[in-house]
Amino acid sequence: MLQDELTTIAAQQQQLFDASTSPDERKVRGHFGTSPGIAQFMAGLFSRLPDTAVRFLDPGAGVGTLSAAICQRLLPDPIPRTLHFELWENDPTLIPLLQRTMSGCQKAFLSLGHEISFDIRNDDFVLANTERTLFSTGPDATFHIAILNPPYFKLRKDSSHARAMSHVVHGQPNIYALFMAVTADLLAPNGEMVAITPRSYFNGSYFRRFRKWFFDRMTVRQIHLFESRTEAFRNDSVLQENVILHAEKNGAMADVKLSTSTGRDLIDVRTRTVSYDRTIDNSNGDHVVRVTTNALEHEIVEALDAMLDRFRDLGFVISTGPVVTFRATELLREKKNKDTAPLLWMHNVRPFITQFPVQKRKPTHILVSKASGKLLVPAKTYVLLKRFTSKEEKRRLVAGIVTAQDSYSEWLGLENHLNYVYRTDGDFSNTHAFGLAAYFNSAMVDRYFRAISGNTQVNATEIRRMPVPNETLLARIGQRVQSLETLDSHEVDRIVGDALRLPPQLVEKLLETS
Repeated sequence: MLQDELTTIAAQQQQLFDASTSPDERKVRGHFGTSPGIAQFMAGLFSRLPDTAVRFLDPGAGVGTLSAAICQRLLPDPIPRTLHFELWENDPTLIPLLQRTMSGCQKAFLSLGHEISFDIRNDDFVLANTERTLFSTGPDATFHIAILNPPYFKLRKDSSHARAMSHVVHGQPNIYALFMAVTADLLAPNGEMVAITPRSYFNGSYFRRFRKWFFDRMTVRQIHLFESRTEAFRNDSVLQENVILHAEKNGAMADVKLSTSTGRDLIDVRTRTVSYDRTIDNSNGDHVVRVTTNALEHEIVEALDAMLDRFRDLGFVISTGPVVTFRATELLREKKNKDTAPLLWMHNVRPFITQFPVQKRKPTHILVSKASGKLLVPAKTYVLLKRFTSKEEKRRLVAGIVTAQDSYSEWLGLENHLNYVYRTDGDFSNTHAFGLAAYFNSAMVDRYFRAISGNTQVNATEIRRMPVPNETLLARIGQRVQSLETLDSHEVDRIVGDALRLPPQLVEKLLETS
């Protein structure tokens, strides 16, 4: 059997499974098969293997593509190897396909004088191994290598998985984080893990407990970022932004390799090296992961981080729009009347402005009544930030401005997919509102946010921690932006860069690439 046939065998099993299930079924199961190209890239990240018998762990193995990729990497090794694979898969329909993949790998290895064995566990990986993470009992931490593409789906906070792993996660955790935690505990000292997962655990309060638990045990060696959030799992229409993490258990801290690729064939991979503390930022005890994939982004992050003020220090408050429409259907109105107020959605927000109404086949008004009292905000000046941006939008941050004059009522309804910024000590002046909106709409802040944010959404927690110009600088930015005849984005970027005293060559370099 030829070496390159091993991942081909796995790909054939994946095709059989995909043909027998719909994308919606696979999404419910949290199953998103790994392409051979990504699997081979992941298998190539492991830096060393013991000379003795090597134990491999593949949790959530699916059809076995990742283990097949490891076999494909090691098959031509002239040193006779003794390998053992432990593969966990709780979906019984995948077991025959997984068995076929691993039998093919075993046959190839035995023909070349290697020793190989495998053990397939048709069981729940997390629940079967929870004792190890909680009490340091249960299965021994003996695995040298772990490679995983875990399932992705949210769990109920009262689920057996969430309760069993409450020391690692809180709230409604995603199952993939639990797989990573259990895997980390099953690794022997200096064992290596390579995992492809959503990027969402990189920052934010939601995964804070997990990050601390995980990065206290695992030392990052490399992070790979896919520039398109649809490429890694294109066949399954996954919109998550995915990353590949290579980490070593209890390893010494060293510079981290950051790599990126445009497509999922991973032929054109660009790499750079960044210091550990610039990648894992623990300055606030949060273990936030930052991914600056080129020198320009690194310069931008360093320049903005050097600012002394943070959003939370400047008397600004950011909150999430209180109108959850499916819970307030009886209060929503299609037409304006004397008892309604405007209801603003994400589609109303454009850079620097709020367009109302915009015909989107959604209610554009909300009833002003005792029942809606807690859902309305006073009509005054706010800077509005979209909480989500579509994949077609060039900017992650889109900031508009709404004023009291934009509302026909004394009240405003703000839908839950908007964040709104206001002052605790009164109203925004137009100048300060324009200054803050210009800052958020600038290309440099967009690059900064992409480097620090692990989500495709804009969370209020992340904004509170961001560096922001002080009020004097915001006023200076706002005055100059308001004086522009047209709100040209490049001119806005130059105004912001000049106010922050950024090197002109950095700003121009940014404009060339944005």
